[in-house]
Amino acid sequence: MSSNTTAERPPGLAIERLCRQALAVAGTGTLAHRGDTVLWADDTLAAQLDCPADLLRTRVFHEIVDSAGAACLRRQGEACLAGDAAAPIEIDHTPADGCPRRFEVRAQRLDDADGPLVLHVFIDVTDRPRRHSLGSSIRSLFDQIIRDLPIATFIIDRHHHVTHWNRACERISGIPAQQLVGTRQHWASFFDEPRPLMADLILDEAGDEALNHYYGDRWRRPAHTPDAIEAEGFYPNLGGAARWIYFLAAPLRDAGGKIIAVIETVQDITERKQVEATLEAKVAARTEQLATDIAQREQAELELLKRYAELTELNCQLHDAQEQLVQSERLASIGQLAAGVAHEINNPIGYVLSNITSLRGYLGDIYRLFDAFEALEGDRPANDPALLAVRQLKQAVDFDFLKEDLPALLRESEEGASRVRKIVADLKDFSHADQAQEWVWANLVNGIESTLNVVNNEIKYKAEVVRNFTELPSIECHPSQLNQVFMNLLVNAAHAITAPGTITITTAQPDPEHVQISISDTGCGMTEDVRARIFEPFFTTKPVGKGTGLGLSLSYGIIQQHRGQIDIDSTPGQGTTFRITLPIRQQAPDTPPAA
Repeated sequence: MSSNTTAERPPGLAIERLCRQALAVAGTGTLAHRGDTVLWADDTLAAQLDCPADLLRTRVFHEIVDSAGAACLRRQGEACLAGDAAAPIEIDHTPADGCPRRFEVRAQRLDDADGPLVLHVFIDVTDRPRRHSLGSSIRSLFDQIIRDLPIATFIIDRHHHVTHWNRACERISGIPAQQLVGTRQHWASFFDEPRPLMADLILDEAGDEALNHYYGDRWRRPAHTPDAIEAEGFYPNLGGAARWIYFLAAPLRDAGGKIIAVIETVQDITERKQVEATLEAKVAARTEQLATDIAQREQAELELLKRYAELTELNCQLHDAQEQLVQSERLASIGQLAAGVAHEINNPIGYVLSNITSLRGYLGDIYRLFDAFEALEGDRPANDPALLAVRQLKQAVDFDFLKEDLPALLRESEEGASRVRKIVADLKDFSHADQAQEWVWANLVNGIESTLNVVNNEIKYKAEVVRNFTELPSIECHPSQLNQVFMNLLVNAAHAITAPGTITITTAQPDPEHVQISISDTGCGMTEDVRARIFEPFFTTKPVGKGTGLGLSLSYGIIQQHRGQIDIDSTPGQGTTFRITLPIRQQAPDTPPAA
């Protein structure tokens, strides 16, 4: 070249001249550029491409070869200018002579006073051994497979540059491959701002923390490919439509196991998600309907249980009413019997008491007569046979003792007969057989005393009865039924005492409308289990044949009939207290009762 031509060239071409000369000697074509038009191309390259060197210098550097290799040459040049290591590439070109050629193109960045430039070296490898052609064929086949896969697929190299962006990817993203291949802009298909995709995270060997940061709980590692990552996500504007996307990314390794690239597939699962949503809606509706059906069935079961409970309660009430009726009939029969017995006993007792009174008077007359006879004895001679016979007879019958004992016998007989009369009166009072089964006003203390006289034989050998009575108003009640309650409680208290003990009866008026009777014993007491069942019909703690289990059940029914309440305090080993609270009035009377 002339010195003038040399002087017109940009600064730094001395280096280029040396390079061209060295490469010309090596038999390789060269060109240099700064990212656009060719700065220079040597004659060797012009001969290889069958294109004049001056014409080559008018073209953009990657347009000097066929379009199939132009994209690869552009990516290589741009990578070099960016300072990245550019791997050798192989491109095919058919010159004007029609003979296809294959070139291995290597690139190197150089820096001069005007900045960086790229030097490409074209090595003609058309005549390389067949194994190179086979490798190239395999690579072409791989590229074709990736390009034609029906699943959207892209590959990035270890520098995060897109090397493959297949047709399915173009369709789903709406971005052509030529716009992304060789760039790091693959994120732009999915997001508005730069951020790593799963392929980038695998390439960077990012940990779970980074994956959680970008994908939350939507990612996982497949069991069949542990070093791969899969995830799902919703993208409102992917390729101009809202889509659900399934991603699967896996590393590509070299023979030494080093990651050299990452392949990622993108599947549109929007239709599947819509079907799932429809199914979930149907399942939710069915679940709601099932829950409604279950609730209705449970409601029906509750209603049935309620009806059953009501029927059971009515049955129990009927049973209690029957028991009370039986008891009332029994009490009425006992009352009638007691009234009849009392009537039959009362008449002869009246005779006895009347005769004892007359006998006491007659006996007084006899005693005065004896006194007169004894006064006459002083006038008789001491040896009078008649007097001696009388004195002998008086001594034989122990007349002095008879005279002293007869009045005592009369008193005891009178007391016994009076006691029988009192028992008969109490028996009549206890049974109230002479009264109709109507509400009457009665004094509870009198009823308790009558009941104590009736059950005295059950109590007197086991316990002392302590009376803590206060003045109570008369109450409206069925006296015979309440006496039955008192009798049941007193007899049970006596049966609960095994050693000599105490039964305490206390009366009180807790408020103006009620009276209260407490019956306490020092017996064996009750456990919680026994207390819970004490008022159940036929429940008894007594040995077989010693109790029917109806006494306290009937007592509870009688107190309930009187609109009262019966409470229990019991401590095992210490004793039991039954506390009965009764209203004074059962209904509003027309006139106040007599005290």
